[in-house]
Amino acid sequence: MAFLPFIATGLQFLSGIRGAQAEQMNLNAQADALNYNAKASENQAITAQAQANQAEEVQRRQARQQEGALRAALNQTGSAGGTGVGVLEQSSVNAELDALNVRYEGKIKAVALEDSAKLDRYQAVAKRIEGKNAKRAGYLSATAGLVSNGYEAWTGYKGKK
Repeated sequence: MAFLPFIATGLQFLSGIRGAQAEQMNLNAQADALNYNAKASENQAITAQAQANQAEEVQRRQARQQEGALRAALNQTGSAGGTGVGVLEQSSVNAELDALNVRYEGKIKAVALEDSAKLDRYQAVAKRIEGKNAKRAGYLSATAGLVSNGYEAWTGYKGKK
């Protein structure tokens, strides 16, 4: 029965090692999830930018159609000169501003998603480092327990002799 403290010490050591490995695996899984989220955010940023580009083109197309209809109306009423030119110019400026606003809103959304992806990637790296550190700390703790408990078991064994 004198060997039981040695077995208990060994099992505690192995338990500490497995706990450290499990903690690292858990943190690596969290890092993988963060990397997945980062990739999803990057894809959403690309989609947001493409949608904004498409919306800008639609805005420009609609503006050209409206400008054509305005020209036709001005020509029909005979006011194509003077005030009519000013109306057409202002309409054209407004249409360009609308198109640029659509582009800007898309860029803002895409940049926000890209920033989110960068943050997720940073956190993933931090989780992997945290996992390595947790594993090292667990190994050190298990080793310290092995030495301490092993010494106690040895002194107890020697004292019974």
